[in-house]
Amino acid sequence: MIELNIITVYAILGVGCALASWAEDFQRPDETPLNFWEYVFIVALGPVFAVFELVILVRNRLRK
Repeated sequence: MIELNIITVYAILGVGCALASWAEDFQRPDETPLNFWEYVFIVALGPVFAVFELVILVRNRLRK
């Protein structure tokens, strides 16, 4: 059985963020697509920014 540790979960979330970005680029063919290093950046920092965005959305929801 595969062992899930924090690095594995982080990598899965990073790939998910990169796939979401790729899907968004695929829907808008008129924009220039991201290059390889931008996807590496998304995989590396995407989960961190996703958590920050979620915290901000929850905070805004609680204020209303």
